[in-house]
Amino acid sequence: MLKSWSRWRSPRQITLRTAGRGLFLIALVYTCAAAIFTGVLLTKIEREAKFTRETQLPLILSQTRNAVKAERLASLVRAIYLARDRRLERQIQLQIQALAQGFPFDAGERVVSGSKNVANLAKEIAAARQQARDSAGQNTAAFTFEERATAAYSEAIKIIDEMGKELSGDAALAADRLAQEIEAGAASTRYTVLLTLLMPGFFCVVLLLLARRHLVKPILSAIGNLKRINENRQTMPVQSRPVLSELAMIGDAVLSYGDTASELRRKNVVLQALAEEDPLTGLANRRTFETFLQAALANSNTIGGIAVLLIDLDHFKSINDRYGHQVGDRCLQSLALLLLSLDSLPNSLAARYGGEEFVIVYTATNEEQALTDASFLCRRIEAMRIPLEGENSMTITASIGVSFTSRNDISEMNELISRADRALYIAKSGGRNRAVADGSIQLKDVLRRPERGPTG
Repeated sequence: MLKSWSRWRSPRQITLRTAGRGLFLIALVYTCAAAIFTGVLLTKIEREAKFTRETQLPLILSQTRNAVKAERLASLVRAIYLARDRRLERQIQLQIQALAQGFPFDAGERVVSGSKNVANLAKEIAAARQQARDSAGQNTAAFTFEERATAAYSEAIKIIDEMGKELSGDAALAADRLAQEIEAGAASTRYTVLLTLLMPGFFCVVLLLLARRHLVKPILSAIGNLKRINENRQTMPVQSRPVLSELAMIGDAVLSYGDTASELRRKNVVLQALAEEDPLTGLANRRTFETFLQAALANSNTIGGIAVLLIDLDHFKSINDRYGHQVGDRCLQSLALLLLSLDSLPNSLAARYGGEEFVIVYTATNEEQALTDASFLCRRIEAMRIPLEGENSMTITASIGVSFTSRNDISEMNELISRADRALYIAKSGGRNRAVADGSIQLKDVLRRPERGPTG
């Protein structure tokens, strides 16, 4: 049916069903991939949270407890150093030993060994104090033992400070590592969520751009061509064939319809011309003349009236018999050209009425003016030269019957033509090559007229 559709489809074309299946497959794959990726990410986050809860948080709490123990150990060392009672010193020493043994092995080798050293130093402080009390009468010995206690105290405080720094550093390091892991997990989750949300938006933008190029543009092009066809304008071919085969077929159908419509319009113009014009002379035919005359009679705004000039070539049969029908046709065509050149007649129409008869209808002021115009036309026809073979030429004459109806007394179309035909007969009977108006015919001429027969 479509010429363009008979060609092979472009390899780049796809059907709407294929495009829909492709989009559905892309959406399905993306949904599955997003679900799997999100599940993996959430599983990883859950695993990291479990590891943090079971490993890292206990480690941080343990470091914190160890730091508290170190502070407690420092307080006991100060208490044993300041104590002056043997019994109290013994109780504090026992507490220091118990606290020093309470540091776990995961606290660090330095912390464990440091706690043991602190316990020994506390024991040494208590022993030095006891020796100082035993040598109370000897000032020099008591002073020496007191110096030993002070030195042991200073050493113990120093070790405890180092233990506190190490325990604080380990706790801070563990907390910082935990914070970094949480931050990294949050960043990964953020980027994943953003990517998951942005991908559908990006896909929609790309889909809209593709739809604008490969869906909307061909449809608008087809609509534009339909408007051009409706406005009797030439269709515009598409610059590039649509990717979707259905839209390509629609565009081809619109273009084919436009070509068919153009061809039909051209044929209609030809048919209309054949229906309204005489093919030999190019003048309006009898039907067009009658339509025009009917409309002119129905127009109440006509100034003056309507005049009809019925023209008949004189001795036309003799011309055909003597010179042939080609010369006769040439005479008819020459007369038609003359009638077309009469641009001084207002609202006029010249037509071929039949055979060698022609007719002119136009707006005239009165019957006298119409008769004057007809007489002038007789002289114009007589002045024409019809070329023959060689350098010879011939002349022709015509008789004209004139009828007129005023605006106040509009006649029927058939009556007006009949009156012009009656005047034409009188012109023929009176010697030809002359114009006669219907109003100037005497009653005796009318009574003398026989039935209308062939004129020549």
